[in-house]
Amino acid sequence: MSVIDDYGYLLERAYSKLQVRREAKPIDLPDLDIDYAANKTIVKNLQQISQRINRNPRIIARYFLKGSALSGAINPSGALEIYGKVSKKSLQDLYRRFIQTYVRCPTCGSIDTDMAKKGKIWIIKCLACGAESTVEAI
Repeated sequence: MSVIDDYGYLLERAYSKLQVRREAKPIDLPDLDIDYAANKTIVKNLQQISQRINRNPRIIARYFLKGSALSGAINPSGALEIYGKVSKKSLQDLYRRFIQTYVRCPTCGSIDTDMAKKGKIWIIKCLACGAESTVEAI
């Protein structure tokens, strides 16, 4: 066997052991649907957002409430009620930071990730490339 044949065999073997990469899908994140009622700010589509980015709505709500320094709750219809007025721009900035920090894969940029807690550490596992990275707790 020549060196070229050995190289070809080793290259094929290496490629066969790599994880199959999923096709990149266009990023279709829903925009925040924000409404104001009395002295409340309501994010009406929290459930839809949480399903699309594969995160628990309570985690997203906790991040928004902590970032806006206000209290609030998820109402029975699944919308987030923030007890106070928060500008749409502030909520959009919080949303963008949440996606960048707790959803998007730092290796390939995919938003198809899972977030799990291992001990005291939160880990994001990418479903597209298989990379794992740690993030700070919310």
